[in-house]
Order: sequence, then C-alpha cells, then structure tokens
Amino acid sequence: MARNPVFQFPDRAQISPDFTGPRVAAIHGFMGRVLMQKHLLRWLRESGHRDTTMYGYFHAHTAIADDLCEVAANGRKVVIVGYSQGGFQAMKVARELRRRNTQVALLVTIAAGGLGRAFPGRWGFDLRRVPGNVDRCLNFFSEGDLLGEDKIRQWNLARPVQAGQQIENHCFPKNEQLSHVRLVTCYPESRVHPSVRGVLLDRLRAELEPMYTP
Repeated sequence: MARNPVFQFPDRAQISPDFTGPRVAAIHGFMGRVLMQKHLLRWLRESGHRDTTMYGYFHAHTAIADDLCEVAANGRKVVIVGYSQGGFQAMKVARELRRRNTQVALLVTIAAGGLGRAFPGRWGFDLRRVPGNVDRCLNFFSEGDLLGEDKIRQWNLARPVQAGQQIENHCFPKNEQLSHVRLVTCYPESRVHPSVRGVLLDRLRAELEPMYTP
C-alpha cells in the first residue's frame, strides 16, 4: 500500500538563489506535522526566516544532512530545531554533520524526552551529548510534560563534549502548566504563554537575527 505523500516529503522553503541567511531545518515528532506547520514553521517563516524547511522525525538523517551541507558549502549558517522526537532526530542530524566536518551554528531541542524515548533502538546514542561541531545548543523542557520530560531531571540536560561549546538548558516550572503542545503554540498570539514567548521564541529570534549578512 502506498503511503500518503503528505507524510513523506519535507515542507520546503521557496527562496531566491541569492539568499544569504541561515538555513533552518525544523524537525517535528511523532504525529506532529500539522502542529509544527501551524505553529513553529509558520512562526519561523513569518519572523523572516524564509529558508526554513520542515522535516519529520522519520526522514533519513542523512538526507536532511545533505540539504544542510549544500548551503554550508556556500558559507551559510546551519540551524536545526527539533521538537519532541524531532529533537532526537535533530541531534542525530548534528552527529551526521560532524562526520562530514560541517558546523552547526545553533541546535535547538524542545520537549525531546519522556515517552519520546519509547523507541531507544532508533537512536542508539546518548541523546544529551551535544556533538562537538555544534557551536550553541538551547534545550527546552517543561516539568510535568509526560511526552517530553524525563522523570529524572538530570536526564533532561544537554551536555557539551568539548570546551568552547555553549550549552543552555531551560526548564519551565511545573506551576506554569506548559503541556507538550502548549510549549510550541505560537498562534493565535493571545494563546502564546508569556514564558514561551519570552524564554523560547524571543530567544530563538535573538539567536537567528545576527546570522544574516548585509
């Protein structure tokens, strides 16, 4: 039986050949395609980051790496944003880029833990060790999010593998009641949690803006 192609192919950006900004790979988790399209993908593109392509956690990490290496060879920055199991796949892509000697300017993982670890054989590596080719990693998780938070706090924390890496872990406290979905809710604006806006979205915007060349 043929699969529905909607769930197979990346949602690719349409940009001009002379675009010089970063390429952003946004990777969604299990059954998260529509959620990311409506929220994070839309927010990234509407915030001016036009070269943002959305992939799924099931897309081959080597194929995603191919797309990113293409622009890195032309001197453009590489950014990977992964949500839920897409955060695990983002780490896997970063590891593949390390194998290819390609630098990652920014790696962002959101709610990558909890029940997302249900298929450990798929990953086969320490999901919290940030590869040495990653300049900066921002890791976000919410207390009480069964789908995206590990039970033992230490298991949620991203760790560097070498000196010079900038790693930040941001935990949203339980009293803010940020569910797995609410963590990435960007629309309508009235539904965006103040902490998500201030800690996650504004920070992501601040990291991306300096990557554009005049």
